[in-house]
Amino acid sequence: MPSESSPAALSGLPLTFDRAIPPDWTDYNGHMNELHYVEAAARANDRFMEMIGADAAYVASGRSYFTAENHVCYLREMHEGERLRVTTQVLIGEGKKMLLFHRVVDAAGETCATVESMQLHVDLATRKTCPPGERVAERLGAWAAAHAALPRPAQAGRGIGAPR
Repeated sequence: MPSESSPAALSGLPLTFDRAIPPDWTDYNGHMNELHYVEAAARANDRFMEMIGADAAYVASGRSYFTAENHVCYLREMHEGERLRVTTQVLIGEGKKMLLFHRVVDAAGETCATVESMQLHVDLATRKTCPPGERVAERLGAWAAAHAALPRPAQAGRGIGAPR
């Protein structure tokens, strides 16, 4: 079985974001700044929402997904000019919950960071959680079913490891 960070582990996952790292995404340490890993994941969230039909028209109809929590693991530095791609795996896709696991990979397909993102479906009029529309629920469920056989990523479900 390929390691989780190998290119083979990414086969079958949708590509949800792709770009070269611009100079303004780097910081005083000479690598990509932490905020841009979250930005890449946010853009991947948006793209995945489009893929399941939770697009601009859906949002205009009064429903959307809100990010409730993100967890980022930094595994390898990335630098200006490197190509980064984000693949997305659905860990939970039922009811009001959508748990996405994003891998930020380099041009060789090696995982440089992961972002686990919990999304909750919301009625925009009440700002309360509610089930998604039927079409969105069906599409999300299909992705979840397709990804159910994939190995659970090692970083999934982790908290910060500092003792309390």
